[in-house]
Amino acid sequence: MAKNVEDLRNTKEELKETKKKLSGREKSLAKMTEKFTSAKKNLDTLAEQKLNVDIELTKLKPKISDFETDLTVGNAKIVDLERELKFIRDKKEELEQKIIFKEKIINNHKEDLEKRDKEINDLKEKSSRKLHETEKLVKKIEAVERQLREVESSPKILEKIREKMVHKGFLSDKELEQIIDEFE
Repeated sequence: MAKNVEDLRNTKEELKETKKKLSGREKSLAKMTEKFTSAKKNLDTLAEQKLNVDIELTKLKPKISDFETDLTVGNAKIVDLERELKFIRDKKEELEQKIIFKEKIINNHKEDLEKRDKEINDLKEKSSRKLHETEKLVKKIEAVERQLREVESSPKILEKIREKMVHKGFLSDKELEQIIDEFE
């Protein structure tokens, strides 16, 4: 019996320990259940959020497709604009070269014009001097012609004066002036 009592005591102690373990396991199970419930709530919340995200994603897919189309069109426009910009830059460089060339031509023409203006001014001065010399010569020629006429008309004037003197014997100032006026 003592053996039974001791077995009973051992069994009682085992039972106490098992109860303790069971109590600890119950607490652990309660905590795990609580964690499981919390995890399930979180999982439900996540599933709901995933559903909302899926809905939003479904709504956004056409917009993304539109954006991709717009992006493709935009990229094509960018490529076209870059080509056009390159063409414009090339054209600009070409025009700048033409402008530089034309400016050189203009400068050459300006220099030529300045030389010609100087030549024209020199010729004007020479022409003015020649004109002045010509005018002097014309005046001299006119004076010589007057003198020549006077010399040519002198014998006639003298002849008239002699005739008047032969007829009248004298000559008045008025008659002398009339004779000179006739031959001028």
